[in-house]
Amino acid sequence: MGISHVFQRREYLNRINVFPVPDGDTGTNMAFTFKTILEATAASPDDRIDGLMNHVADAALDGARGNSGAIMAQYFHGFREAVIGRRLLNAGELAHAAGVGAEAAWTAMSKPVQGTLPTVLEDFSQELERRAAEGVRDIRTLFRYGLERARESIANTPNQLPVLRQAGVVDAGGQGFVDLLDGIWTYIESGVVDPPSAEAMDESVSPVGDFEVGRHRFCTECMLEGDNLDRAAVMARMETLDASSLVVAGGRNRIRVHIHVNSPADVFLACEEFGRITQQKADDMERQHGLLNHPGETAIVVDSGADLPQSEIERLSIHVVPVRLSFGDREFLDGVTLSSQEFYRMLEESEEAPLTSQPPAQDFSRVYTLLTSHGYSVVSVGLSELLSGTTAAARQAAGRPGAGDVRVFDTLNATAGQGLLAIIAAEAAAKGMSADEVEALLIEMRPQTRVIAVAHDLSYGVKGGRVPAAVKRITDWLHINPVLTASPEGRLTLGGFHAGRGARPVALARSAVRKMKKDTMYRVIIAHMNDEKGAVDTRHYILEKHGRVHSCHITEAGPALGVHLGPGGLIVGFMPEPDMLS
Repeated sequence: MGISHVFQRREYLNRINVFPVPDGDTGTNMAFTFKTILEATAASPDDRIDGLMNHVADAALDGARGNSGAIMAQYFHGFREAVIGRRLLNAGELAHAAGVGAEAAWTAMSKPVQGTLPTVLEDFSQELERRAAEGVRDIRTLFRYGLERARESIANTPNQLPVLRQAGVVDAGGQGFVDLLDGIWTYIESGVVDPPSAEAMDESVSPVGDFEVGRHRFCTECMLEGDNLDRAAVMARMETLDASSLVVAGGRNRIRVHIHVNSPADVFLACEEFGRITQQKADDMERQHGLLNHPGETAIVVDSGADLPQSEIERLSIHVVPVRLSFGDREFLDGVTLSSQEFYRMLEESEEAPLTSQPPAQDFSRVYTLLTSHGYSVVSVGLSELLSGTTAAARQAAGRPGAGDVRVFDTLNATAGQGLLAIIAAEAAAKGMSADEVEALLIEMRPQTRVIAVAHDLSYGVKGGRVPAAVKRITDWLHINPVLTASPEGRLTLGGFHAGRGARPVALARSAVRKMKKDTMYRVIIAHMNDEKGAVDTRHYILEKHGRVHSCHITEAGPALGVHLGPGGLIVGFMPEPDMLS
């Protein structure tokens, strides 16, 4: 019931989140860290406290989100170590275990700061230990004393941390722990959980917008697995990076790293020195920081396969979930830990074909819950489900309890076509259109959105298994190059041939212009695979031959299609200008 109470309070916790950075996600992070614990313990009920805490500690580490989630995971790891071999706990043993947990929480932080979550954990545990030493034997009474002290502790955090005093708030992570205790106590007393308090519903509390995110942009996390991992050594290695907000939690077999950096790839490379990375993510805190000033009431989410121009992502506050890919045993996040230029360089140098994979549902879930916890409806504009499982993962995330108002739209398209649909959705949302209206616009424009693409060298498609070797031999012999297009059903199909070998910008542009109506205004995106000159030539021809172009963006194509078209490939996406956006 304590977890339910944290969920009720998460929006308030998000609004008071100013330390270590005001990214407005502490409530969401704590709620979903605890939710992982709830699900694990419900699926594996235990009649011994040591068995229960094994499940709690492992689940907390698996599901830990953000700084506060990682600290709570380490708290539960310490608590678990203190109850090994015990079936039940008396008051004194409970107090001791809480104290060990609090000590462990402090060790998780690279630079411990008073007035934060570990302070409240410590004050709570010390009160339990003091009261148990005085002879309190009733656990209910002991818990009440601890709760009272935790409330005093959280109220004192602004006196310990100047940034909290300046903002006029308490520490969000510490408040989340107190909310957990409050929910537990309410259930102990009455068997029910109180509705959210007036304070939790006070929309006037919004200090997040008054503070800078800081000099490190990406909130980066990963999970390490191995034998006899050394948490202190991992901590020391992370401290050599240009970073902040470092928390390292876990034990000998699994460790979670939470850190703020400008280069997430540096974190993952350093972690590979110690073990196998099984989870990784990097969230852009600058975008999170701007959530409270997001125009309209609907947020737009896409996967990175949409190949959106960065300028449009920034202009329209579009939220991008990165596609994952691997070269051998190394995994990368598209656009986050591997740039397009690096990808094409590695593609040319590697004898082994890289593998792309859909983002797991958890990646979408993290973005959805952050947005809906700030009161937004979400329209997730997805890659054709006939081309990838990415949109299926998005649907899975949207269907999870607590996801909020999330609609997943299958564009039946890919790359620049998907990107164009995401842009008009974001423009409609910025104009104040509801999620229903945005969805209706997408349905209208989907069949009018076209994409055509050519590879420069079909050998990459052969290497990746998407193009039969016989097709390459025939086209080479005939000196022709296949043109790919998205079918109305959402498949990539053969749309014709260009004479000559390789990607020819003018030929591609001519094919696009032939499909455009002369009296219609069009939006165009040209995506290139490490061939900016070819993209510029393509744009020049389109602008010269078709006088009615609303916009014609050039962007770098990511690995979702680039792995099959290879360096030098070119893509053109185009759609008529929607009447309601004119």
